[in-house]
Amino acid sequence: MPVGDAAAQDLWREQARTLGGATGISRALWPTRPGGEPDRVVMTAVLVGGLWLVFYAVLVYLTHTSRPAAIFVGNVLYLFPIAAAAGLSVFAAVRTSGRVRIAWRLLAASNVLWLAGETLWAVSAYRSPDDVPVPSVSDIGYFLSYLLAVPAIIVGLGMGLLGRTRRLLDALLVAAGGVALGWQLLIGPLMPSSWDAATITAFIYPVLSVALVSVLAAVVFSGGQRVPRSMMIVGAAFGLAAVTDAAYAYLTLEHEYTNASWLNVGWQAEAVLLCIAALIAARSRESDEPTTLEPDLSSLPAVVAVVAVCGVALADLIVVGQLSRVTVALTLLLLVGLLVRQISLARGRWRVTQRLRTDALTDPLTGLYNRRHFEESLRFEAVSAARHEAPLSVVLVDLDHFKDVNDTYGHAAGDAVLVEVARLLRQSVRSTDLICRYGGEEFACLLPGTDAQAAVDLAERIRQSVCRTPVPVPGSSDHVLLTASFGVATAEPGQVDTGKLVEVADEALYRAKALGRDRVVGSGVVPAAADPAGELPPGLIWLADRVDEALGRRDRAALVSRWSAHTAARLGLDPATQARIAAAARVADIGRITAALDSPSAEQIRRHPAEGARLLVELAGRADLGDLVAAYHERADGSGYPLGLSADDIPVGARIIAVCDTWATMRAGGSAGAGEDQARAELSRDTRFDPAVVAAFLSIVDECAADRGSSRRDGAAVLPAAGEQPK
Repeated sequence: MPVGDAAAQDLWREQARTLGGATGISRALWPTRPGGEPDRVVMTAVLVGGLWLVFYAVLVYLTHTSRPAAIFVGNVLYLFPIAAAAGLSVFAAVRTSGRVRIAWRLLAASNVLWLAGETLWAVSAYRSPDDVPVPSVSDIGYFLSYLLAVPAIIVGLGMGLLGRTRRLLDALLVAAGGVALGWQLLIGPLMPSSWDAATITAFIYPVLSVALVSVLAAVVFSGGQRVPRSMMIVGAAFGLAAVTDAAYAYLTLEHEYTNASWLNVGWQAEAVLLCIAALIAARSRESDEPTTLEPDLSSLPAVVAVVAVCGVALADLIVVGQLSRVTVALTLLLLVGLLVRQISLARGRWRVTQRLRTDALTDPLTGLYNRRHFEESLRFEAVSAARHEAPLSVVLVDLDHFKDVNDTYGHAAGDAVLVEVARLLRQSVRSTDLICRYGGEEFACLLPGTDAQAAVDLAERIRQSVCRTPVPVPGSSDHVLLTASFGVATAEPGQVDTGKLVEVADEALYRAKALGRDRVVGSGVVPAAADPAGELPPGLIWLADRVDEALGRRDRAALVSRWSAHTAARLGLDPATQARIAAAARVADIGRITAALDSPSAEQIRRHPAEGARLLVELAGRADLGDLVAAYHERADGSGYPLGLSADDIPVGARIIAVCDTWATMRAGGSAGAGEDQARAELSRDTRFDPAVVAAFLSIVDECAADRGSSRRDGAAVLPAAGEQPK
């Protein structure tokens, strides 16, 4: 690039920055290329257009005394910029897109019809210079040209207004103001005392021009669309045409219009502006994205309409001394429009307020209330419960292993799970209860007037519903089987501490997860539900889960604990013994933490039951559980370890844990593990186990279809949770 060109580019950029920083005019009106530099093609077109207008005006002046020359200038040279406008409009219609393309297609057709009308007029002028008929065939082209230009603005730019009542009203108000001014300044003075074909033809052009400018002004001031730069220039062209058409109508009525009229310069300027507009549209690929007026400008359409009509009324009073019928009609129309606009605006703001309130209080995915609304409602219900001395319960729900659903099937499946759980929660509660999404995979239920037992019962119903409802995976034939943990807390009547209530429910939820998940744990006046681990420290539960995870058999201890509790109940053992056996099964393998989990030696494996018993005694003071843990690898034939006990020397609880643990081992690994029939056969004929315990356990398997949980990662069967009756 030559040095001079580079300097010119820098100068243009500096000027653009200066003007843009001061007024923003350069960015809004002056065409630029994507890199920010001025568009030299458009600049050249502007310069050529300006020179053409000067040249044409000089020719009009020089030829006004020569009739043949005036006819040539007024009818032949006159066609050049109109033909250019038609061609460039077609080019713009091809290069643009969206609504802008619609507008330019209509404008291209309009300009072609204008060119056709002017061509027919030129032919008539050459054939009979002294008697060009008015109206003539050329007026058909002019009239159709205007009719296409109106929808070019309405359809091309105002389409977005049709679905928005307030913006449509704004557009109508501005249009009414524009019509009022146009009537007062252009149309009213041209009203003839008598009408004939020539008068009607001359009169209709300024009317159409005023309508065009009014529609464009309506679109600009209503804020419904971002008006492209090219359309602003089109508006200026039609505004100039309105003034020129009004002057033409006046001269026609006075029989003073000639081919050498200076009015031709006005129409030439219109054609030049249309050429520039088409070129800008074609080269800048203008956007037609919708925009919204700033709050301080939202009343601008009404202000424009009021000022216009008031100006017309004032002009009537000054010139005539009274309001004309047209002014009165426009004023009444304006008042009705303003009233309807205010009603529409008020309704729109109310809808927006309601939508914002809903968005602020609800979860967009599940449609449930969010945590903020839950906390606000909890405070309100706490005051109400204290006033009426009524109980108030909170249930916290956490989906078990939800992260695995996202990791295995993707977030779409995770979202489907959340939506399905939300549906189940809605179906399970009363209309007076409140359900919310409390966190990622956590939900909360606020139960006014619900005591502790009723809250636990409700939580258990929801838990069973979740367990029994497979969720389809979007885009797949697979289904996800869910479990959930529940923490329940209840405030005594008249004693409501919202912070403490949620804290207790959260502690209960933590304990439910620590005890193996898929269970309900209550606090306060209700004993902990389904709590086979008794008073075991949560740290030991955590340790048992870490051992399972390290061995690749997550939740194994929780499953064995659950099965052991059911088997003990089937054998007729008392509830205290059932709980003790389930607790021992829950932590039976914690002794493995003292060995190498990845490749333990045979001696370490044989020693881990005794190590587990030692940890129970030293860390929890539970010697009663230690005896069961120490003996659960003993066998009836004396082949077990670590002590080689046999038959009745082995505690019954240890015998139960041994059967349940062996079943889990045989069924582990999904397709790699033993099938149910094979596992049943092996367990039934294995003389190392107590036959009575085996029979009791297998009867539960038969009744409960233990394999319904085979989709779990360890492939183990899932029997009912403690407290749930086999089906």
